[in-house]
Amino acid sequence: MSRALVYLTVRSAANRVRRKAGRLRTPRYALAFVLGAAFLWVFLVRQPAPPSGRSPGAGMHRELVMAILTSWAVAWAWAFGGRRVALAFSLPEVEFLFPAPISRRALIRFKLFHSQGPVLWSVLIWTLMLSRSETVAVALLHAAGIWMLLSTLQLHRLGASLARAAVAEHRGAAIARRWGTIAAVLLAALAAAIALVTAAPALAAAAGHGTDAFLDALERSAERPLAHLVLLPFRMLVRPAAATDPAFWLRDAFPALLLLTAHFVWVTHADASFEESAAEAAARRAERLATRGAGRPSNGKAPAAPIFHLAAEGRPAAALFWKNIIAVGRADRFRRTAAGFALVVVAVAALAVRHVGNVGAAVGALAGSWAVFAVIIGPQWVRNDLRTDLQRLELLRSYPVRGAAIVGAEVAGSAVILTLIQLMLAAVAAAAFLGEPWMTGDPELSLLAAFGVCVVLPAVNYLGLLLLNGGALLFPAWVRIGPARAAGIEGLGQNVVVMAAYGLGLTVALVPAALAAGVAAWAVRTTAGSAGWVAAGLAGLVVIAAECRLLLAPLGRILERIDLPSAGIDQQ
Repeated sequence: MSRALVYLTVRSAANRVRRKAGRLRTPRYALAFVLGAAFLWVFLVRQPAPPSGRSPGAGMHRELVMAILTSWAVAWAWAFGGRRVALAFSLPEVEFLFPAPISRRALIRFKLFHSQGPVLWSVLIWTLMLSRSETVAVALLHAAGIWMLLSTLQLHRLGASLARAAVAEHRGAAIARRWGTIAAVLLAALAAAIALVTAAPALAAAAGHGTDAFLDALERSAERPLAHLVLLPFRMLVRPAAATDPAFWLRDAFPALLLLTAHFVWVTHADASFEESAAEAAARRAERLATRGAGRPSNGKAPAAPIFHLAAEGRPAAALFWKNIIAVGRADRFRRTAAGFALVVVAVAALAVRHVGNVGAAVGALAGSWAVFAVIIGPQWVRNDLRTDLQRLELLRSYPVRGAAIVGAEVAGSAVILTLIQLMLAAVAAAAFLGEPWMTGDPELSLLAAFGVCVVLPAVNYLGLLLLNGGALLFPAWVRIGPARAAGIEGLGQNVVVMAAYGLGLTVALVPAALAAGVAAWAVRTTAGSAGWVAAGLAGLVVIAAECRLLLAPLGRILERIDLPSAGIDQQ
């Protein structure tokens, strides 16, 4: 990079550190930083390490699994990656740097250097997780290998994004210019499909004999010529990160470094119109940050048709609910995630019905655990409610809608999306357990359980999100308002505080509902069949509904009185 760009990078980093250090003088930021650092120390550094003393070849299966996961990440980038260019400059950078006498490649190197911040943070986390039982020297070697792996993946996603954007915009002309890249991708995909189909019978036969037998069969299948050729670059890339001996690392680092260099050359010599694509990406980025949650797409395409149409007449608060739902439904990431979940459900159901080893039980347990876990951490994922829209507080107040109705409609949008995520995870778990005898033992009980999940989950999510949005109204200085999420150690500590308070509040709020459900079940204990479960569920739902109604009125009054500047709301 030029001296001017080096100066800009150094001063920007110094100013960022100075700004964050200055924020630590505020008690809430200092507490969040301490809690975030403590969380990382307890869960990453102080956790018991796995036994050391492994032989250099003990990581053979780990290397293969890492190579397969890396190949899947690359395939996903080409098949489902968005058109959003990862090398997005900010609007000030476009306005000041592009007219300057700086070469295109210097700008690319400048932005690639800036993008190393998240990569280095991920390297630190993965090194602490994977190298606790190793010496400092081996841990540093692992860190270098993980850095090469993540940096290469980042460059590959960027190259794939540029190629996809060029083909989408210029069609035949872009295909003619990039025929080599496109042909290589298609040949690799065809070879991978042939290798997978060829290895499928052996893998299916070995899956019934346990995990070790399956991994051994997977290793043998990977040694076949075609599969070996397909996986060779990925194995070369992950070997330094999976190596457990310094001698093996030194031998394997050179090929991985060559792959990283080749990707760097590929990206910096891309024949796409760099200025146009970067400027367009910067504009989309600014629009996305300005309009996130407003129902407008950020990919430059025409707005997709809404999931459902808004009636010309009806309750005014329903328009807020409609706005928050279509804002999520129009997002490319949400549609790709839904399609991915559908494919997973079909694939897992096929494996479970065919009794392919313990795949069904493992996937079902994992998906079911995440579905339950999403009750606690899910509200942090879904933020299409007051935590985003409070930055438009004056606009919300201008609507002819009572404060309680605004709060209720905002929370309802997040509750629907969160429930859909949980139901998708539950569908994966149910598909995985299709081959289990207990799933087909009592159809009435299974149907009752499914109905109960579909009815109880929305109520619990609504109550929990109402508590979170109430916290944003009562303690706005402790909640990040807007589309951006808290990042870094300070953000992690802030999330710890919010989720601890949320978990405690939700537990206390559900105690009356649990007591009512228990009393109802005891009252009809002599009734045969499933009437007891139905009565318990209805009693719990009535109590949850009453709690939500009691919370909505005071929260609506707070929304009508809150003053945005004096409340200390953090919109950074």
